[in-house]
Amino acid sequence: MRDKRSRHEIIVEILEVAVGGANVTKIVYSANINFKMAQDYLSYLIKYGFIEILAKNGKKVYRTTDKGKTFIRKYKELEDLHY
Repeated sequence: MRDKRSRHEIIVEILEVAVGGANVTKIVYSANINFKMAQDYLSYLIKYGFIEILAKNGKKVYRTTDKGKTFIRKYKELEDLHY
């Protein structure tokens, strides 16, 4: 069994959940992180252009940008080389 996940693994999980758009609750449960961690990661991902915020029915929806999708793809390519 592996130890705790890396920062990059958590980022990829968040980006994958948000590809079709997701609220923070869905991100928290799908990525198995707490709300504080979700806010920290989302702030980072928004700052660097991996995720964008949309308003849907007056609520925040987080969606992975093209840059975020590229990150997912490149990360998985590196993973394939490693394992």
